[in-house]
Amino acid sequence: MHKSLKVIATAAIAFSMSATAVMAETPAAATKTTADFTDLVQVDAGLKAKIDALLAKGVFEGVSADTFGINQTMTRAQFAKVVTLILGLQVDSSVTSSSFSDVQADDAANGWAVPYIEAAKKAGLIDGITDTTFAPGDNVTVGQLDTVLLKGLKKNVDVTGSPWYADAVKQATELGIQTAGKDGASVATRTDLVIGAYETSQLAGNTAKPDEPSTTTPSTEQAAIKDASAMGPQTVQVSLDRAVDTAKASFTLQKNAETVPVSVSWSDDKQTATLSLKDDAQLSTGTYTVSLGGFGGASVTYSFSYDASVSTGDTGITMEGLGAIANVIDSDLTEAATGENGYVTRDVAEDPTLSMFAKEVKLKVTNASGDTVAVPGIIQSITSSDSVVARVGLSSDHKGYVLGNEAGTATISIVYKNAQGESKTATLPVTVKSDKVTAVKAEADTKVQKYATVTDGVYTSDFNAYAAMNLKAYDNYGIKYDKEEAQGYNFALGIIFLPEHIVGDPANGPTGTVTVGSNGAVHVEGNVTQFDLTAKLTNGNSVTTEMYIRR
Repeated sequence: MHKSLKVIATAAIAFSMSATAVMAETPAAATKTTADFTDLVQVDAGLKAKIDALLAKGVFEGVSADTFGINQTMTRAQFAKVVTLILGLQVDSSVTSSSFSDVQADDAANGWAVPYIEAAKKAGLIDGITDTTFAPGDNVTVGQLDTVLLKGLKKNVDVTGSPWYADAVKQATELGIQTAGKDGASVATRTDLVIGAYETSQLAGNTAKPDEPSTTTPSTEQAAIKDASAMGPQTVQVSLDRAVDTAKASFTLQKNAETVPVSVSWSDDKQTATLSLKDDAQLSTGTYTVSLGGFGGASVTYSFSYDASVSTGDTGITMEGLGAIANVIDSDLTEAATGENGYVTRDVAEDPTLSMFAKEVKLKVTNASGDTVAVPGIIQSITSSDSVVARVGLSSDHKGYVLGNEAGTATISIVYKNAQGESKTATLPVTVKSDKVTAVKAEADTKVQKYATVTDGVYTSDFNAYAAMNLKAYDNYGIKYDKEEAQGYNFALGIIFLPEHIVGDPANGPTGTVTVGSNGAVHVEGNVTQFDLTAKLTNGNSVTTEMYIRR
């Protein structure tokens, strides 16, 4: 079983960097973000968000002033600190004596970890390699990492199978603690620990700091609505003054006392809700009221206005409202558009005429009867009053687009030709927000069939998860991404694929394997007849397609 069950519990507590440069004993003077580390420039936005959350809570630090060490391995001492913080264990920083002979307070490499090792041992999460030694500088495997995190969540882990870590990796993958396709015998990296630590902290609801009590669950008291605004014709974003218990919170959206059906998605911090109109309904011009209730007292309300169309001053021609757009350039989001793993390039992501982050300035033309008339692109030019806030572009087919650069407001001006061939000028306002782009809702086909081929007696099947699921993702700015578009912009959307409930034909021997690469490439090998392919979003929402493999 690999050293002994003690090693599983213990060794499962490490985390990247080198043993010396890990998490310093004392926190930095100022909290750093992913923007401070040069090796995180091309990391997915979803992973960056998790790292930022853990940095802010003091769970992680870099290996140096400008290096996070995302791909480095982790030591048992390093993970001892992380596991105590994410599970909210009480840490007594005054402890300087360890119960293990190889962990000394004056050890420059691992002495800082004494309080964390003792706290984790006291909680029953960590044992030594032997009764007297801990091996603080040893690396941790994925299987060991998953086992400890699951134990911290009070999950029962079966270590009697072969290999011993199979159940731990399976459970961790299903819970989202571990990414799909990981080999439990491989050495864990800081990436593995970031994902595991973040997801475990979300499931546990705790992230305490040394000498602080464990944090409580989000507030069950009534919160106030700080802001509510339309992000697009089908999306309303509501910001609260505190994190809330999302199981209790309930929203109602109304216009003229009539309720507008919506679905609700929450941000990771439980302070921002995205309301998506159901049944392809769209907001119309007027005043809307959002009500937040579910906490026992009176509901709180917030009203906002929405202009579904903006007058051009020209009879029969109006412009659709843009809603809000994201500051994708100033926020450095587009730096993650590397052109790798199926992502678009940075040039594409920052081109208003090509980027999915941009919104089109749409003109609506109606005839004398009020019917909408289809017309080709009629925009001749487009400008922005402040290109630092909003960039604009005109495509070859005379369509105008606006892309957010920096948070703020700007006025977009267009020149178009009407039916009489006259050149007219019209303007509309645009608001650029700093709320990070993320997927809030996804849709996919329910069932899909794929075929396996055989080579040298081994059956395999390879396909793209985005295409196979017919995946559609919607971000918090009301933008829809179809299949390849979702893949191209997943550095922002943060979608993770999980193969679950893998089934084989009992008559054909052991069940085979299913792995999903970071680019969405699915590889099925061996005896697999069906499995569930789940696309999981950073807000916890997910959508699943049943995959059937035929020979």
